[in-house]
Amino acid sequence: MKEAIPGKLNLPEALLFIAVIFGSALNGPSARALRMDAAASEHQVRVTGECTSESEPDRGSVVLVAEHQAPDAKTAIRRATELHEKVKAELKRAKVKNLELSSVEYTVQEVTAWENNRSVSKGYVCRIGMKAVTTEIGSLGEILAIAGEVGIRNTSALQTYLSDSKMMEEKKKCLEGAAKNAHDKAQHLAKSLGARLGPVIYIEERGAQPSMPRPMMRESFAMKASAPEATIEAAKQEVRMEIEAAFSLEP
Repeated sequence: MKEAIPGKLNLPEALLFIAVIFGSALNGPSARALRMDAAASEHQVRVTGECTSESEPDRGSVVLVAEHQAPDAKTAIRRATELHEKVKAELKRAKVKNLELSSVEYTVQEVTAWENNRSVSKGYVCRIGMKAVTTEIGSLGEILAIAGEVGIRNTSALQTYLSDSKMMEEKKKCLEGAAKNAHDKAQHLAKSLGARLGPVIYIEERGAQPSMPRPMMRESFAMKASAPEATIEAAKQEVRMEIEAAFSLEP
């Protein structure tokens, strides 16, 4: 029989020591917390909260295109530029509230036609597009009237929309609505199954479908100086938000 070496454990004693340590670890605070978390995760309810709201747009825009066709490119460019500068000057003179003008198109193309089995040049067309944006949606009619008076015969992309700042405000409000909707759903579901709803343990904003500007009817016309201004009415824009939330269930 071998004698035990002082300060060292033989195999049976070592196995007993490991078992005691392992058992203590399984019953320690960390292990108990993990078991409690696992148990809590099994007693929860997950729901989706939605919110859909409508808001009045605070921006309106329209694209005005100065266009001219001439036998040569130089003349077409010069005349289109003159028309473009004229409508810009008239719009600034009208002092439309918070009016922003930006260039959106500049093209010069040769116009051809197929005659007697060959392509025949019909001159050149120059197009210079300008986007007009205003906070006064009702002023879009005035913008269109001024454009028609100076000779603009091509307008398009008339639309109303929410500015970035207002969209952010509306999304925040809708998030609150989505959170309330999620809580109401969870409360109703827990109650219907005889459980009691506990505090929220998980919440996440889910990607919502972006709200697009409302396009209006495309216009293409030549207005007379005596023509009345069109009345532009903005349609409300939809804002949608969605969240996912989890609540604990209490006995």
